[in-house]
Amino acid sequence: MKHYPSPCLDVCKYKIRGVYCIACGMTKPQKRLFEGMFSEDAQRAFLEELKQQQARVGSAKTWSMEYAAMCKRQGVQSPFETSED
Repeated sequence: MKHYPSPCLDVCKYKIRGVYCIACGMTKPQKRLFEGMFSEDAQRAFLEELKQQQARVGSAKTWSMEYAAMCKRQGVQSPFETSED
């Protein structure tokens, strides 16, 4: 199995509370952290926590669907179920 693609959607505008990206909901340190993860289990855990964080801060409302599409383009099964699955 291939590793998961980065959760970054290449928008990188940290305008939510001054630290969270409007597209993916990550902070700059989280983006660097994911880039250094090589374990599929660690990546999956990070992605699950990111989804919870997005819900808490009210960011990245369409991220799950966009991330699932990115996974599909890269030939990786999305770690999340989306309404378009």
